[in-house]
Amino acid sequence: MKKLVTALLFASGVSALTFTAIAQMDEPSEPGQHPMLERLDTNQDGNITQDELAAGKSQHFTSADANGDGAVSMDEFEAANTARRQERRQRRTQRRFDRMDTNGDGVISADEHETHAATRMERHIARIDTDGDGVLSSTELDAARGARGERRHRRHGDRHQ
Repeated sequence: MKKLVTALLFASGVSALTFTAIAQMDEPSEPGQHPMLERLDTNQDGNITQDELAAGKSQHFTSADANGDGAVSMDEFEAANTARRQERRQRRTQRRFDRMDTNGDGVISADEHETHAATRMERHIARIDTDGDGVLSSTELDAARGARGERRHRRHGDRHQ
Protein backbone atom coordinates (compact mmCIF):
# COMPACT_ATOMS: atom_id res chain seq x y z
CA MET A 1 0.00 0.00 0.00
CA LYS A 2 2.87 2.39 0.84
CA LYS A 3 4.35 1.85 -2.62
CA LEU A 4 1.01 2.66 -4.26
CA VAL A 5 0.58 5.85 -2.23
CA THR A 6 4.19 6.87 -2.92
CA ALA A 7 3.73 6.22 -6.65
CA LEU A 8 0.50 8.25 -6.72
CA LEU A 9 2.09 11.14 -4.84
CA PHE A 10 5.09 11.07 -7.16
CA ALA A 11 2.86 10.99 -10.26
CA SER A 12 0.80 13.93 -9.00
CA GLY A 13 3.99 15.87 -8.23
CA VAL A 14 5.36 15.25 -11.71
CA SER A 15 2.03 16.30 -13.23
CA ALA A 16 2.07 19.48 -11.16
CA LEU A 17 5.64 20.19 -12.25
CA THR A 18 4.76 19.60 -15.90
CA PHE A 19 1.60 21.70 -15.87
CA THR A 20 3.36 24.48 -13.95
CA ALA A 21 6.04 24.55 -16.63
CA ILE A 22 3.51 24.51 -19.44
CA ALA A 23 1.61 27.38 -17.81
CA GLN A 24 4.86 29.33 -17.49
CA MET A 25 5.64 28.65 -21.14
CA ASP A 26 2.51 30.56 -21.99
CA GLU A 27 4.15 33.87 -21.19
CA PRO A 28 4.27 36.09 -24.31
CA SER A 29 7.79 36.91 -25.45
CA GLU A 30 7.18 39.32 -28.32
CA PRO A 31 4.03 40.47 -30.08
CA GLY A 32 2.95 37.85 -32.59
CA GLN A 33 5.04 35.09 -31.03
CA HIS A 34 3.76 32.46 -28.65
CA PRO A 35 6.36 30.97 -26.32
CA MET A 36 4.62 27.61 -26.10
CA LEU A 37 4.86 27.28 -29.89
CA GLU A 38 8.49 28.36 -29.81
CA ARG A 39 9.39 25.68 -27.28
CA LEU A 40 7.22 22.75 -28.31
CA ASP A 41 6.66 23.09 -32.06
CA THR A 42 9.80 21.20 -33.03
CA ASN A 43 8.97 20.96 -36.75
CA GLN A 44 8.04 24.69 -36.87
CA ASP A 45 4.70 24.10 -38.62
CA GLY A 46 2.79 26.45 -36.31
CA ASN A 47 1.03 23.62 -34.46
CA ILE A 48 1.74 21.52 -31.39
CA THR A 49 0.96 17.84 -31.87
CA GLN A 50 0.42 15.28 -29.12
CA ASP A 51 3.89 13.87 -29.88
CA GLU A 52 5.50 17.32 -29.56
CA LEU A 53 3.63 17.92 -26.30
CA ALA A 54 4.74 14.53 -24.93
CA ALA A 55 8.33 15.25 -25.96
CA GLY A 56 8.17 18.61 -24.19
CA LYS A 57 6.85 17.00 -21.02
CA SER A 58 9.57 14.37 -21.18
CA GLN A 59 12.29 16.99 -21.69
CA HIS A 60 10.87 19.04 -18.83
CA PHE A 61 10.97 16.04 -16.50
CA THR A 62 14.50 15.16 -17.58
CA SER A 63 15.70 18.70 -16.90
CA ALA A 64 14.15 18.58 -13.41
CA ASP A 65 15.82 15.22 -12.68
CA ALA A 66 19.19 16.80 -11.88
CA ASN A 67 20.93 13.59 -10.77
CA GLY A 68 19.52 11.52 -13.65
CA ASP A 69 18.11 8.75 -11.46
CA GLY A 70 14.74 8.74 -13.24
CA ALA A 71 12.91 10.35 -10.32
CA VAL A 72 12.42 13.93 -9.14
CA SER A 73 13.02 14.49 -5.44
CA MET A 74 11.55 17.40 -3.51
CA ASP A 75 14.94 19.16 -3.66
CA GLU A 76 15.09 18.72 -7.45
CA PHE A 77 11.46 19.82 -7.77
CA GLU A 78 12.12 23.00 -5.78
CA ALA A 79 15.36 23.70 -7.64
CA ALA A 80 13.66 23.30 -11.03
CA ASN A 81 10.82 25.62 -10.02
CA THR A 82 13.25 28.19 -8.62
CA ALA A 83 15.34 28.08 -11.81
CA ARG A 84 12.25 28.51 -14.01
CA ARG A 85 11.02 31.46 -11.94
CA GLN A 86 14.46 33.09 -12.20
CA GLU A 87 14.60 32.56 -15.98
CA ARG A 88 11.10 34.00 -16.33
CA ARG A 89 12.03 37.02 -14.20
CA GLN A 90 15.15 37.60 -16.31
CA ARG A 91 13.16 37.43 -19.58
CA ARG A 92 10.60 39.92 -18.23
CA THR A 93 13.34 42.26 -17.05
CA GLN A 94 15.08 42.08 -20.43
CA ARG A 95 11.83 42.81 -22.28
CA ARG A 96 11.16 45.82 -20.04
CA PHE A 97 14.69 47.09 -20.59
CA ASP A 98 14.43 46.60 -24.35
CA ARG A 99 11.13 48.53 -24.47
CA MET A 100 12.75 51.46 -22.66
CA ASP A 101 15.99 51.37 -24.68
CA THR A 102 14.30 52.77 -27.77
CA ASN A 103 17.51 53.42 -29.72
CA GLY A 104 18.91 49.95 -28.96
CA ASP A 105 22.29 51.14 -27.68
CA GLY A 106 22.19 48.96 -24.57
CA VAL A 107 21.65 51.79 -22.10
CA ILE A 108 18.59 53.74 -21.01
CA SER A 109 19.19 57.46 -21.20
CA ALA A 110 17.33 59.96 -19.02
CA ASP A 111 15.34 61.00 -22.11
CA GLU A 112 14.36 57.40 -22.91
CA HIS A 113 13.32 56.87 -19.30
CA GLU A 114 11.29 60.07 -19.21
CA THR A 115 9.60 59.28 -22.53
CA HIS A 116 8.75 55.77 -21.39
CA ALA A 117 7.39 56.98 -18.03
CA ALA A 118 5.33 59.72 -19.68
CA THR A 119 3.89 57.31 -22.25
CA ARG A 120 2.95 54.80 -19.55
CA MET A 121 1.37 57.52 -17.43
CA GLU A 122 -0.63 58.84 -20.39
CA ARG A 123 -1.96 55.34 -21.16
CA HIS A 124 -2.73 54.74 -17.50
CA ILE A 125 -4.63 58.02 -17.13
CA ALA A 126 -6.52 57.48 -20.41
CA ARG A 127 -7.64 54.06 -19.21
CA ILE A 128 -8.91 55.42 -15.87
CA ASP A 129 -10.40 58.66 -17.23
CA THR A 130 -13.69 57.08 -18.31
CA ASP A 131 -15.45 60.38 -19.09
CA GLY A 132 -12.49 61.66 -21.15
CA ASP A 133 -12.27 65.07 -19.46
CA GLY A 134 -8.53 64.78 -18.74
CA VAL A 135 -9.14 64.81 -14.98
CA LEU A 136 -9.20 61.79 -12.67
CA SER A 137 -12.09 61.99 -10.22
CA SER A 138 -12.33 59.98 -7.01
CA THR A 139 -15.15 57.98 -8.63
CA GLU A 140 -12.89 57.03 -11.57
CA LEU A 141 -10.02 56.17 -9.23
CA ASP A 142 -12.30 54.01 -7.06
CA ALA A 143 -13.64 52.23 -10.15
CA ALA A 144 -10.09 51.58 -11.38
CA ARG A 145 -9.07 50.24 -7.98
CA GLY A 146 -12.09 47.91 -7.96
CA ALA A 147 -11.37 46.68 -11.49
CA ARG A 148 -7.73 46.03 -10.57
CA GLY A 149 -8.87 43.99 -7.56
CA GLU A 150 -11.23 41.95 -9.74
CA ARG A 151 -8.46 41.23 -12.27
CA ARG A 152 -6.11 40.21 -9.47
CA HIS A 153 -8.75 37.94 -7.96
CA ARG A 154 -9.42 36.26 -11.33
CA ARG A 155 -5.70 35.80 -11.90
CA HIS A 156 -4.62 34.72 -8.42
CA GLY A 157 -7.79 33.59 -6.66
CA ASP A 158 -7.96 34.00 -2.91
CA ARG A 159 -4.21 34.57 -2.44
CA HIS A 160 -4.60 38.37 -2.65
CA GLN A 161 -7.62 38.98 -0.49
